[in-house]
Amino acid sequence: MKLKKNKKPTNKDLRRAIQDIQYRLMATQSQVNALTEIFSDFLDFTHKKAKFTEYLERKVERDAAGSVANPEVKQEPIESI
Repeated sequence: MKLKKNKKPTNKDLRRAIQDIQYRLMATQSQVNALTEIFSDFLDFTHKKAKFTEYLERKVERDAAGSVANPEVKQEPIESI
């Protein structure tokens, strides 16, 4: 019995795979944009957009590098002379 050998993917196969990934990424991006728009409309409808924005700003300040919630401080590399 002959064993079937696996073939290496050709350039055409790779191009097709990359195109498929691009289409999926564009579809995902459009879905995220639609969800963002719906969420923004919901906040406008409930008149809580300002309150939600303040909440997000406080959360970003709290989670900033070097804060109690996020003690990690990133330093720039020192250039050698």
